[in-house]
This record gives sequence, structure tokens and C-alpha cells, in this order.
Amino acid sequence: MANDNYPRGLFPLNWPNCPVTYYRVDTTNDIFLGEMVDLTSTGFVGNALVVTSNGNGVMGIGVAVGFSGPLRKGLATDDPFLDASDLTTLAAGLETGDRWVAVTDSVEQEYVIQGDTGGTLATLAAVGEAASLIYRTGGSGNTTTGWANLELDASSNAAGSNNIVQILRLHDVVNTDGTENTAGANFAKWVVKILNHRKVGIPVGGTV
Repeated sequence: MANDNYPRGLFPLNWPNCPVTYYRVDTTNDIFLGEMVDLTSTGFVGNALVVTSNGNGVMGIGVAVGFSGPLRKGLATDDPFLDASDLTTLAAGLETGDRWVAVTDSVEQEYVIQGDTGGTLATLAAVGEAASLIYRTGGSGNTTTGWANLELDASSNAAGSNNIVQILRLHDVVNTDGTENTAGANFAKWVVKILNHRKVGIPVGGTV
């Protein structure tokens, strides 16, 4: 009797019926599906945890849900399970040009994310608080499925605005063994939103 262990980063609720915008993507660093992204100094988007850091003051413009090659003509490579750093090699017949990432970038978009294991795990009392994200063992993403190995750092929740997401509620879902998704246990599924969203605006005295 346990919560399912299925990390896939930030998975948008109501997908695919939610707003999506295509942005030019920086292919320098890995961006897997379910990865939070943010604007870089060059006007592209990159992995939000690389653009800033996995800590205080992290901002995001949304979450990666797909990739495309130049002129947004389908997949950029022949591998459907790719991340942004794979886009540097083009599939046969595609023109050169900028690569693109599809991003769920609504300020109100909600996401499901799996909590990590160990430490002081978040309980229902964590609802409303902010939390950090963390990569589980195995790197930033799963190269077999294409999903990010990103989880909620379930011992980082705290009141305030200096973390990366806000915990809205425990996700209402049933595990494959028939039990309810349980808070305070390994791999609990939480509904969150981006706490400091790039499209909201920059605080007084803040910088892009």
C-alpha cells in the first residue's frame, strides 16, 4: 500500500486543453517534458533551474510540453523521446533555424508533481506554502520516456515567496493498488502553481 512512483516533472492539469505558446529555445542545457522554463538574457527560454538556481528567487514562464524544429515543422529530430539539447541535430529535410519549445504559460495554470522521498515529508499542513523542486537520482530527465526527473522537495515547504512553486492541494488520485494518494508519504502527488511567474511582472527594485 503505497503512493505510485512515477516522476514526470510538472504535468499540466487539463492537458491538452490548456493555453500553449511556442518560444525559441536555448539548446545549451537539457529541457525535458515537464521542466519549468524561463526567459534567458538572449530572449530564448531555458531550463528555469539553470537560468537562475534551484533556490531563492527562482522565476518561471511556464512548463515545457513539446518541442519543434525550425519553422515549427514537427519534431526536430527522428527521436520522439528527446530534450532540448537534442535539438541541435536536425532530422533529414528540415531547414536550419531556431528550435522551439511549446510552453504552458498561463499564470493560473496548475500542475501535478510527485513529491520526493526521505526527510520531513510534506503533510496536508503544507497546503498554501511554497516549496523547491529537486532532481531525483538519475539526472535531470528520463531519456527513455522524455519526462523530467523533477520532484517536489517535500521537506522544503515553508511560508513565504522565495521558493519556486506554491502547494495548492493534495492531488485527488487513486494509486494503482487502489489506495488514496497520501500526504506525508513517499511520492505523494501535489497540485502546485508557479509561485513567481514571469508574466505577472517584475517587483519594484527587481530585475529580469
